[in-house]
Amino acid sequence: MAILALVALATGFLLAGQLKAQLLTPSNLVARSQALVRSVQDLEQTNQTDRARIASLRSEIAALEADAASRSAATQALKDHVTTLRAHAGLVPLRGPGVEVDLGNGRPGPIEAGTTGYLVNFEDVQDLVNLLYASGAEAVSVGGRRITPLTAFSGSEGEVVIDQGPPLAAPIKILAVGDRSAMEAALSDPASVPDLRSRAVQYGIQVNFNGLPDLTVPAYDSSLRIPYVHAA
Repeated sequence: MAILALVALATGFLLAGQLKAQLLTPSNLVARSQALVRSVQDLEQTNQTDRARIASLRSEIAALEADAASRSAATQALKDHVTTLRAHAGLVPLRGPGVEVDLGNGRPGPIEAGTTGYLVNFEDVQDLVNLLYASGAEAVSVGGRRITPLTAFSGSEGEVVIDQGPPLAAPIKILAVGDRSAMEAALSDPASVPDLRSRAVQYGIQVNFNGLPDLTVPAYDSSLRIPYVHAA
């Protein structure tokens, strides 16, 4: 009987423990579910904050990229402008299609055999240079010297002085890079540079030109030395 009583008592404790476990399990599940819900909500809140921060950073990056692009475009435009100014100022060589003009003295005079009736002067050269620029030249050189907006022509009959360079004497070669067709048309036009053409007819000044597909006009020599002047 005692053994039966002990078995019954043990069985009762076991049943009571199972019953207690069954009663506690739903409560634990609810607590765990609530904890999981809170964790998910916290993660969603964190993700939402992160997404807002990412969107803000993307906007900042886009603004910075747009600003950089505008600065780059402005910088490139400035560089292009400086390059154009340097070319117009004659500070860089220029290469391209153009014309080559040879200017020579007039025919021998009728009085003294072997003499030249007319000597090319700086006005003849200046007339041709002005004509070339007016006809589309982008760069011009005379006797190897680059012509700039500040170039001054001077000299006497038979001598042409450009800026502070040495005197040039005919035959003088003029190179011009630019609109080759327009320059050829201007040089061929009987109505252009009428004074020079009149002297060419009257005194036999030689003005010959050739259109060429590839010419190079040198950069301006900015040296202020006067090599043809010497101390006494």
